[in-house]
Amino acid sequence: MRIKKLLKKYEAYSLVEMLITIVIIGIVMLIASVTLTTLIKISTVSSNKTRVRTESEFVLELVRRTVRNSNPSDVYIYNSSSVRKYDPEENTVVDELGANLPAIYGNSLGENQFGNEIHFRPYGYESWVCIAFFTSSTNPEMGYIIKTTASDLTGRHQNCFTSGYTGYLIPLNSEIVDIDSFQIAYTILDDSNYMIRFDIDAEPTEWYLSFGAPVRKEVHRQAVVSTEGIVW
Repeated sequence: MRIKKLLKKYEAYSLVEMLITIVIIGIVMLIASVTLTTLIKISTVSSNKTRVRTESEFVLELVRRTVRNSNPSDVYIYNSSSVRKYDPEENTVVDELGANLPAIYGNSLGENQFGNEIHFRPYGYESWVCIAFFTSSTNPEMGYIIKTTASDLTGRHQNCFTSGYTGYLIPLNSEIVDIDSFQIAYTILDDSNYMIRFDIDAEPTEWYLSFGAPVRKEVHRQAVVSTEGIVW
């Protein structure tokens, strides 16, 4: 009788049962960690794509509001993507050695020709506004949309974005949003106003999903705005 009590007193799980329990708990923890990691990645990707959309819409809304109030004769579009870069560390636009800027800025682009810079002067203002897309001089994979102002660009549009001539350069996209392209073109309407098209291709710099994931990394936005000048 006493032996039975002693045996009952020291009853416990066997080694096999403990191993099975540990394996089950490990599998459950592994599934939970993978699920949690996936949810965090999806949440981060969603937040980054939302940021890309927000910044793209901000740029387009900015050009909608300002370009609309410009005289069509004060709207100029140029293509300087091959000779100008942006240095985000120094916040300056760098002209490549030997670039012939006067030749590029001597004449504005014609209808339906795509450029990366637009210079315009809103009604009632003496200052010009310049918005342009440049790739980074330190990281060619990164692109920026830059805005600045200049006091007078008549006949001197190559001076826009030149250090010491224009105002402070303002990057319109953050470091976590890469602008792949920013194209600008215009069409002349029957009343001589300009209908200007803006196309932005952007993507988040941080992307945690594989390339085969069913979620597109790139975001495309387009805006069309007409100048509202009164032409006599």
